[in-house]
Amino acid sequence: MRGALRWALVCSAILGVASIAEAQIFIGRDAPRRGSIEASGGGAFAPGFELGSLTAELTRSTPTEKFDLFTIDKEVTGFPGAFARLGYYLSDSVSVEGGIRYARPVLSIRLSGDAESARDETAEETLSHYVFDGSLVWHLRNLSFASGSAIPYLAGGAGYLRELHEGNQLVETGQEYHAVGGLNYWLGSGAHRFGLRVEGGLSARKKGFVNEDKVRTVPIVFGGLSYLF
Repeated sequence: MRGALRWALVCSAILGVASIAEAQIFIGRDAPRRGSIEASGGGAFAPGFELGSLTAELTRSTPTEKFDLFTIDKEVTGFPGAFARLGYYLSDSVSVEGGIRYARPVLSIRLSGDAESARDETAEETLSHYVFDGSLVWHLRNLSFASGSAIPYLAGGAGYLRELHEGNQLVETGQEYHAVGGLNYWLGSGAHRFGLRVEGGLSARKKGFVNEDKVRTVPIVFGGLSYLF
């Protein structure tokens, strides 16, 4: 009888520990939740793009006859940058975020095809690129994996674009729109924890130093760390 009682007590203790561990894992899965705040930051990268060509022409004796003086080709090189965001969870699956992005793209202007056979020249200017944006984020909790630690999400929003020419002598402004998909991988458990964050998508911009009325879209990727509290 004593042996049976001893085994019953041991089994009860094991089951109790397992129940506590399971509850702790569930608590870990439950975060983030309504009222949670997520701070994140890291690096970003956008590829370069061409801004088109322009040929300087000289009109001859008749309007229909043109003489090409030279050609201008403009492009922006691929540029790395940094981002910082602060988000608030309205529910387990929906949060709102506000943030800032910063980068230093290089604008290249190449003069070629000179009518007087002058050598080709390239001028470069480094710009300061800022985006102040806001996003609505939908966390796909039903698609989570790795015991609930990895949570995919979709996000979209808009922002204010501000770009300064070299020497900060001229400021250009515009609008930015974005749609991305990403993944938060939370480390550890509990309401306060670190996580890894990666995302990629499309960023559409209007005006800025490009000074175009049309919307120009480029891919963009982000990667960094998050902290939940």
